[in-house]
Amino acid sequence: MKNIVICASLNDDSLNLLKLLKGNDLLKDAKLHFVHCFEIQIYTSDFSPYIFPTEDTYPEIEKSTEAILKNVAKEVCTETQFKNADFKCFFSHSPKEKIREYLKEEKADLVVVATRGKHGIEGLFSSSFAEHLLKYSPCDIHVLRPVEK
Repeated sequence: MKNIVICASLNDDSLNLLKLLKGNDLLKDAKLHFVHCFEIQIYTSDFSPYIFPTEDTYPEIEKSTEAILKNVAKEVCTETQFKNADFKCFFSHSPKEKIREYLKEEKADLVVVATRGKHGIEGLFSSSFAEHLLKYSPCDIHVLRPVEK
């Protein structure tokens, strides 16, 4: 059985792209892991640093994220896959590295990621999550690109 990790960004465009996986042969005979990683931000002020999100908000964020991931999974998975799927929400200063570590830990055969399709100046300054996975993923990667309008 294949081990497939589906990295979900929580924006509507990415979630809708992931829903297009329904019935895809890539997912046949696979255990699916739906994951999202929030980046921990540190801001400094005159008197003290401020960290967002704060640890006391983690449980609420995890619960909401899991609900979103389960809604996507219901549209993508077979009934058996859904019952056996894992749903993970991580918090890290470096989401790219956290996901890479998770892929190694789970011995993933494939990682699926949806891109935002930023081009030009907008894409020039973004540090693409998919690009990072293309360079450093310990397994194969399947990139879903947005449909051009």
